[in-house]
Amino acid sequence: MRRTTILAVTLAGAALAACQAVSVPDRSYSLGDGVVSYDDLRREGDKCKASGGTIQAKQDGGDPAQLSNYTCVIPRTGK
Repeated sequence: MRRTTILAVTLAGAALAACQAVSVPDRSYSLGDGVVSYDDLRREGDKCKASGGTIQAKQDGGDPAQLSNYTCVIPRTGK
């Protein structure tokens, strides 16, 4: 009986480790380079929203006039 319990716990741990090893990749992306315009942000915002994300300005003090200062943040899902 004890061997069966140990085997079951070991297999459950291995299954859990396998699930954790296959992580969902981060699908967030930077909007690119160049000077930002209202139309660029609107277009990229629509594209980002269709992918399940939101546009966010980077928080590291970058130049808000540059597209590279904005990121489409798409949350990870467990699928």
